Amino acid sequence: MKEPAKLRNSQTFISNICWIFTVIFTLLTVFPFLDGNPFSGFWGMAFVSIFLSLASCLVAFIFLSRARKMDKLLSGDMLLARWELDDKTLQDYVANQTTENCEKNKAIMWLIAILFGLISIPFMLFLDGDEMSGFLLIMGSTVLIVFGASRFFPWYYQRQNLKGDRQVLIGGKYAYVNGYFHNWDFPLSGLSKIAAINKPFYGLHLTYYYTDRTLKHTHDLKIPAPVGMNLLPLIAWIKKNN
Repeated sequence: MKEPAKLRNSQTFISNICWIFTVIFTLLTVFPFLDGNPFSGFWGMAFVSIFLSLASCLVAFIFLSRARKMDKLLSGDMLLARWELDDKTLQDYVANQTTENCEKNKAIMWLIAILFGLISIPFMLFLDGDEMSGFLLIMGSTVLIVFGASRFFPWYYQRQNLKGDRQVLIGGKYAYVNGYFHNWDFPLSGLSKIAAINKPFYGLHLTYYYTDRTLKHTHDLKIPAPVGMNLLPLIAWIKKNN
């Protein structure tokens, strides 16, 4: 029997990077108050660094918490099921993700185009020739950058996902799919629904919600599974844990 691939906890890596930034910004906060260094008297830098240090520290704690949860999944303590994606299943999974991302980006582009028109047209009535040219240049450049990003990032994520580790780990309130960790066990979050699907591939379709500073959001996650695998006991276990 093939031994499962050993996975690296990516959440720990992100947390460590954030701790490094916390130290850097803390030093940049302190240096302006000390004599005899190039940053002495840079009060503006100290003011900005305070907030960046606090933000980095907060993000580090968030990912540290996620890392501990992912460790429980990797160790098997919270693991309900595990499997590996084959070539065809991986390609179907990535193709579906790319299609969904392109549809979302297209909707965002339409929204930006409408807002561009609503803001630009009335504002242009109060500008003279030179000001209008500069304004159109700025707004047009912004739209082109957003359009370029909407084309680049789906292609970039498609390439990254095709190079993923192909591993799927399912826990009661966690899911690790091809290198990405999902969890819905934090405050004001939870599982909305879960069901077996046959399209666009055979597998699980779960929807979880979470709440942040912009209120409640939902995330749909379609997870491919080996054809013929009985998913009903797994779905029952996940529902029991939620």
